[in-house]
Amino acid sequence: MGDEERDMMDDDVQAGDSGDGGSSGTSKIVKILLYVAGGIILVVLIVGISYLVSKNVQESRYERSQDIIAAPPPKPLATYEMPAISKTTADAEPHFLKLQISLAYEHSPELNNELIKRKDEIQHIINILLQGKTYEDLDSVSDAVTLSEEIKAHINIRLISGKIKEVYFKEFVVN
Repeated sequence: MGDEERDMMDDDVQAGDSGDGGSSGTSKIVKILLYVAGGIILVVLIVGISYLVSKNVQESRYERSQDIIAAPPPKPLATYEMPAISKTTADAEPHFLKLQISLAYEHSPELNNELIKRKDEIQHIINILLQGKTYEDLDSVSDAVTLSEEIKAHINIRLISGKIKEVYFKEFVVN
């Protein structure tokens, strides 16, 4: 019996060897199917993550846009109109300059009274500032903004009751 058992074991081992040859073919198909299944799972995972991330980004943008509160525009500023100013530029060939200026400030009767009392002083400050200007100093928008800031700064140094917020050019002509 011992010999027969050994023969049967040898037959089983040989049968197993021939079965391995057949299973290696199945093994290749299984590997391919596993790779395909893994690829499909990977693609589904990437698409899912991309969807979640884009949804989160859209929600945060929406929340930010909802956080924006439209503030009402500020109240209009009170204005004090200066008399028209006519000068010539400091060029070799002078150009004509005409300005109509309004000084804007937050409504204050004290400041309005001070502006009325200091009208001549303010005109003098503006004339002094314009005296050294050439055509090149006044021919662009940025030059006009710079001039308005200069006027505002020099006037605010002198004022006691309040400050000028803006200088408006109602007329600004340089020929």
